[in-house]
Amino acid sequence: MADVDRFNQLTPAQAERELFACCAVPSWAEAVAAGRPYPDRAALLAAADAALRRLTWSDVSLAISAHPRIGERPTGGDRESSWSRQEQSGVASDADTRTALKRANLDYERRFDHVFLIFATGKSQAEILDAVRHRLGNDDETEHRVVQEELRKIALLRLERLVTDATAPLSTHVLDLGRGKPAAGVAVRLERGAQTLAKGRTDDDGRLREWVPAEGWAAGDYRLVFDVAGYLDDPTFFPEVVIGFRVSEPGEHHHVPLLLNRHGYTTYRGS
Repeated sequence: MADVDRFNQLTPAQAERELFACCAVPSWAEAVAAGRPYPDRAALLAAADAALRRLTWSDVSLAISAHPRIGERPTGGDRESSWSRQEQSGVASDADTRTALKRANLDYERRFDHVFLIFATGKSQAEILDAVRHRLGNDDETEHRVVQEELRKIALLRLERLVTDATAPLSTHVLDLGRGKPAAGVAVRLERGAQTLAKGRTDDDGRLREWVPAEGWAAGDYRLVFDVAGYLDDPTFFPEVVIGFRVSEPGEHHHVPLLLNRHGYTTYRGS
């Protein structure tokens, strides 16, 4: 069953709950759910977009309250937290820029009395920092328009993910044995042949889930590449860990953990 068909067949309460993870405005979720059945994804996205453009600033303020500060990725296992981690996957862990971004966030909140909201997908930490600093010069009316547009882009991306089988069944979990805790912020990329299929960073629990696009995922040989030197403060014998693995049943879930310390590592196929 296509995911739009599945969405059409949900109860009103179920549909509104799924939509609420895309944009936390009850009236918007109710309006989009009430428009079912949709003939296809394009019709659903068009209706959702039209409803987003009708939001008042009061609605937008309500939606903003559900978003974490940029750079402070949530650790929850719910769909909204997972999406937020994906959207901020490009926000790297450079200490100086991270500190500057934290200060800029606080300046922004004092200036506008709400968290800084940006469509972060594909943006680096430096690009986001530049955007905060630039937008601090906006007047209230201009910034309201910018925020509403950023919210619209975020909500539509999440809705598209909601009705698209967008991710491959691959996850990883990095544990720092030297420190006895999950390894957060480890840069990971997935390669197949000469092609990089996905990039991401482990969350605060050391995990990466729902980060690999389903497009291109098939039986074959892959490599997970972990940037160990970029994570560990101390010198390491293995600056980069490369784990090659073979997928024979692409419909099955593949979990590839990494147990890491400064002098070595262990891996296995998990569940």
